[in-house]
Amino acid sequence: SKARQILERELNDIKILDENIFEYIASIADDVDAQNFDQNDLMESICPFLISAGLYETEEAEQKVKKITELIKSSLNIQPKKIYTKFDHQSKPQLLDKVVRMKDKESHSKAELDDMWGTDKIRKQINQVKDWDHHVSKKDLRKAEKEQEKFLADLEKLTGGIEDEGDEDVSMMVIPDYSSGKNEKDIHVNNFGIDIGGLVILEGADLKLSFGRKYGMIGKNGIGKTTLLRHMASYNIEGFPRHHRVLHVKQEIKPSEKTVLEVVIESDIERSKLLEESKVIAERASSLSAEETKKDAIRSQQIYDRLVQIGADTAESRAATILHGLGFTEIQMHSTTNSLSGGWRMRVSIAGALFIEPEVLMLDEPTNHLDLEAVIWLQEYLKNYPKTLLLVSHDRSFLNEVTTDIIHLHDKKLNYYKGNYDTFEKVREEQLKNQIRAYEANKLQRDHMQEFIDKFRYNAKRASLVQSRIKALDKMEEISEVSEDIPFNFTLPEPTAIGNMILGVEGVSFGYDAVHGLLFKDLHFGVDMKSRIAVVGPNGAGKSTLLNVIMDKLSPVSGFVKRNPNLKIAAFTQHHAEQFDYRLNAVDNMMKMWPLVPEQEMRSFLGKFRISGNIALRPLKFLSGGQKSRVAFASLAFSKPHLIIMDEPTNHLDMETINALVKALQDYKGALICVSHDQHFISQVCDEIWVVKQGNCTRFDGSFSDYKKSIIAAKKL
Repeated sequence: SKARQILERELNDIKILDENIFEYIASIADDVDAQNFDQNDLMESICPFLISAGLYETEEAEQKVKKITELIKSSLNIQPKKIYTKFDHQSKPQLLDKVVRMKDKESHSKAELDDMWGTDKIRKQINQVKDWDHHVSKKDLRKAEKEQEKFLADLEKLTGGIEDEGDEDVSMMVIPDYSSGKNEKDIHVNNFGIDIGGLVILEGADLKLSFGRKYGMIGKNGIGKTTLLRHMASYNIEGFPRHHRVLHVKQEIKPSEKTVLEVVIESDIERSKLLEESKVIAERASSLSAEETKKDAIRSQQIYDRLVQIGADTAESRAATILHGLGFTEIQMHSTTNSLSGGWRMRVSIAGALFIEPEVLMLDEPTNHLDLEAVIWLQEYLKNYPKTLLLVSHDRSFLNEVTTDIIHLHDKKLNYYKGNYDTFEKVREEQLKNQIRAYEANKLQRDHMQEFIDKFRYNAKRASLVQSRIKALDKMEEISEVSEDIPFNFTLPEPTAIGNMILGVEGVSFGYDAVHGLLFKDLHFGVDMKSRIAVVGPNGAGKSTLLNVIMDKLSPVSGFVKRNPNLKIAAFTQHHAEQFDYRLNAVDNMMKMWPLVPEQEMRSFLGKFRISGNIALRPLKFLSGGQKSRVAFASLAFSKPHLIIMDEPTNHLDMETINALVKALQDYKGALICVSHDQHFISQVCDEIWVVKQGNCTRFDGSFSDYKKSIIAAKKL
């Protein structure tokens, strides 16, 4: 519609920030036409969303909507409503034939009353919510969750950029211009900025990357880390050198009929284009003149030299070595990518990036879809990466093992720290302490001088002293107060006493069907209130399946799971939001789970997780990923479980939230079983390692550090 086109143009910044909010606003505009146009309705419907998005103050939002309504009126050719100064023939008062009683008019049809009072629209909205409540499915919830994950991530989107050249492209990389620059290996770009639709991501920032260093980039979720990587990969930063091969890995490749090995080898676009050009030159050789043959000979030599430089002759063996390290078997390497799950396709993306070996390799949360074995292999591989590495990750141990420097994206600037993440934390903490001390000393000195001025301002004998103090105060630098974010913390209540042994697995075997056989067989183990168990093993070995059997979501084909009759189990997974109704707010979701709890008590409980005020009353669909996680933590805590089961709980959580979760679990008095690839998380909260592999589940005899060493030795790194 014309109204939607106007919104597309005028509210592009909202669309970039949150496509869900924009679509809701646009749906209002879709219903607008010349007959039902109402400026006040649009004002009341759209303004609150512009304000809640944080892009406009109240006055600015009203002005923006006013402008939009004027444009819509103009495009729809809506004339101002006629104001009658005299009665025309239609509006003249009419003398009725008889007395009309209002009571007689109570027989209006429902449709007429709806039209009169506007209740038809209200009823329609209520019915939509009811329809959602009664027909919601896990598929709908998963779809809604994926949409919500865009809430902060949409800040990371570019308004333009590089389009995919093919379905199998595994990376964002532009062919470099080797004729530019002086082949400097370091990258220095001073005083640049990134602005997306009016949203400033970076301002007056400096980018400094020394060749061969390994940088970890950190910052709050949604602050713009991925945006920076994409701008670098597309050379979309003024002054960024164009003679480097710069690669930013996508989340996962698209499925196709090509084999895994083919996709990885073809991911090097430059190699593919050079080979294609060489083939064209060879095919036309017989039909060229002497001069043209000479030119082709020179170009052929250039192509050959470049192919040697990028190791084109060893392509297949290098690709196979990388794929093997990431857990691919020989059969998987030669299978088509459309037979792989999303997690395995992510591994293909990483393999393609490592195969290309660009001058600047940028990996964005590379561990999210990897199992622990693959994470440790990748970690060891990247330690020896010969060129520049820029890594975004929430895995503290991964950053500590790989990085030589930390880049902190904060307050629209890039701040650089030598050392790994632990070193950064120590230096940052000391910096904050020094800034606080400097602020307090400065404030004390200024307050003392101001007190003297105020006390003797009207004392003639002290006039000269007062004037000197005023001048000194004016010249004195005023140090701003340090604004520290209060770290998020929460606690898990102590469970009720039910005895020490809470769960036993006796001779359990499980398989989904006869074709694929058993995932594991004849398992025997027990869980008590002090158990802190990490379940590890390759993807597809049956780790998550084992958790579902323990929770009675799946039934074993043989054996049984014996549970204490009073046992309460609570689960937290990377898809923790599945349990919620996205149309309801946090309070209503919690009340839906525990309907007998007073609402005020539930509000107070959510407040402990920083879900209060407007946030507690906002539909979950419009909460950030971190806020949804806190609602999930509140749900977990309110259930007071004896056993907590977690499946990749750190995926999609930022560092602060992971730290809060670790601290809460360390103080928790119940049992814990978790599947995780996060080394820091496992080492901090678990003291037993169970390995699910080749149809069995065995307890590893040793510490987590010993287990890591055994993986490295097995991979021969």
